[in-house]
Amino acid sequence: MEKKITVRGFHPGEEQYVAQLHKTLYTNEYAWGPAFTDYAVDIALKFAAKERTEGEELFVADCDGTPVGCIMLCRGPEKTIGQLRLFAVEAAYRHCGIGSALIDALMDEAVRSGYRKLILWTASPLTAAIRQYERLGFRITESMENNTWCTDGSTLQELKMELDLQ
Repeated sequence: MEKKITVRGFHPGEEQYVAQLHKTLYTNEYAWGPAFTDYAVDIALKFAAKERTEGEELFVADCDGTPVGCIMLCRGPEKTIGQLRLFAVEAAYRHCGIGSALIDALMDEAVRSGYRKLILWTASPLTAAIRQYERLGFRITESMENNTWCTDGSTLQELKMELDLQ
């Protein structure tokens, strides 16, 4: 029996799922510590607590009633700029098109909301995500060293990527 995957806006309480997904994923797969995981948790919880404006949404991928991934669209530093945040898919559900479905939902909302540009911040170890962003047309516009996220004290590069929508 084939599983049914849907992408929808989050339901109240699912910000806890988003927070825990990021905490678990980045701790287990990348050995990133509280400097990153607490930051990601804070983003999810604050997003759910605030009043959102048009062009802001936390999308959840749902498989037969169970959340299996997420992506967030926020207003960026200017009214015409959207920001992609908190994109993650459960390990067991990767390579099934869920990431692409989440990206499609975010891109549709960004265009519908009139954003002229999308930005995101990612990190150098996230090579699969970076490749996916580049296939969409995002380009790296800024880079900075970060030695606070990895529990072993190693340095990674935080990368700002941008995509013109017009």
